[in-house]
Amino acid sequence: MHQISIKKRLLGWLSYSFLGITLLVIITVYLFVNREINRYFDDTLVHESSSIIDRLYIANSHIKFKNQHLGIDLQTSLGDSSIFYSIEDTSGNLLFGFKNIPKPLKNNKQQIFYDAQFLNQKIRAFQTSYTMMRNKQSFTVIITIAETLEDRNAILYKLYFIITMITISFIVSTLAFTLIAISKGFEPLKALQNSIKKRDVHDLTPISENKIPIEVISLVQSINQLFTKLKKSFLHVEHFNQDVSHQLRTPLAELKMYIEMDESIDEKQKPFYLENINTMVHTIEQLLLHAHTNPDAFDRIQFKPFNLTELCKKIAMQKAPVLYQNGFDIAFEAEESYWINGSAVIIESLLCNLIDNAQKYARNENTIKANTITLCIKEENETIIMRLLDNGPGIPQKYLDKIYDRFFRLDTQKQGTGLGLSIVKQIVELHEGSIVLTNRKPHGLDVSITFPKYEETSKLFCTLHFSNK
Repeated sequence: MHQISIKKRLLGWLSYSFLGITLLVIITVYLFVNREINRYFDDTLVHESSSIIDRLYIANSHIKFKNQHLGIDLQTSLGDSSIFYSIEDTSGNLLFGFKNIPKPLKNNKQQIFYDAQFLNQKIRAFQTSYTMMRNKQSFTVIITIAETLEDRNAILYKLYFIITMITISFIVSTLAFTLIAISKGFEPLKALQNSIKKRDVHDLTPISENKIPIEVISLVQSINQLFTKLKKSFLHVEHFNQDVSHQLRTPLAELKMYIEMDESIDEKQKPFYLENINTMVHTIEQLLLHAHTNPDAFDRIQFKPFNLTELCKKIAMQKAPVLYQNGFDIAFEAEESYWINGSAVIIESLLCNLIDNAQKYARNENTIKANTITLCIKEENETIIMRLLDNGPGIPQKYLDKIYDRFFRLDTQKQGTGLGLSIVKQIVELHEGSIVLTNRKPHGLDVSITFPKYEETSKLFCTLHFSNK
């Protein structure tokens, strides 16, 4: 899926716009500087032509050039350019200066600037006419003064270099400040992004609208409205489950009481009926627990830290009498008091399901060892590992991947709903943990559950062993 970055798009468009404007400014400055430099040198040519005119005079009806041997010197910055001039009469006869200086192609004006080639060099030339009067007789001369382009180009190149350096520095600094400004401007969006990233995927509490940019406040409000609707929907489902539980349990409880009190029912049949009712009640409870612990619908705001060690110890002690009656020993081992964040009531349901499964399926008639269930807790790599071990027959390898499926039963001859391990896995996922089932050697099952650690651990070495011997 192609994703669009607003920051990159904004930076791109600003950069393109800025570079376009900068290019336009550079072209404008180039044309302006080129025109002004040429105008400066052209004005110098005009000034030198005036200097030549000032040195012309009439003597004996002939045009004379005063101090001809002094030549002409343009007062430019470098003085590397060569200067050429010519003074001709109206017939084209050279009076003074250089021969064969190119003439303008068209000359309909008294003064004209033009570009040409002279002595294999490019020149800039200025031509003007001047008329002098002597004894009512007029004398007209054509003055041409030309300059090679070394000085012009040298100054232009220097100015272009300076302008280019200034422009590059300006572009780099402007882009840097633009990037900083955009980054600063996007800080509220980054803060919102980080806040959403840190949220649990199942957290439906509204996003805080404090310091949210106006441009995205409507989006945040829409998301919050969606969260509120989802939360109400999940709450409605939970209430529905509670109503169903009440409506189903009540008639079953009444039916159970009726069977127990009805003397017309054969006493030999009553245990069968009561067992079926208890199975139905257990199935309803398991179904409701499965619906209640759905990670996608559970509101984790109810979670709080609790002592997992104390909870496991309590469950082991509660389950011990029933396990004794069924020929099982139970052992509990913990070196410290370990804490996790979650729901103690739901974890209690998880433990009860695991112990009930072990009691139902872990009986091993082929061994002389006592049927023992071991519940132990330890810390490893900043996680809390809770293990339930038995010495029963284990689970065939081919069924280890299917054992978490709803309504999957390994032994259909024994009573059960097929929801126990499915509920266990769901509760583990609800607490952001993981579960692994492995067969022990020579026989038995190892249920290993890993929970994120909550930092409230204290030293407490505890080993309990309850035996029916």
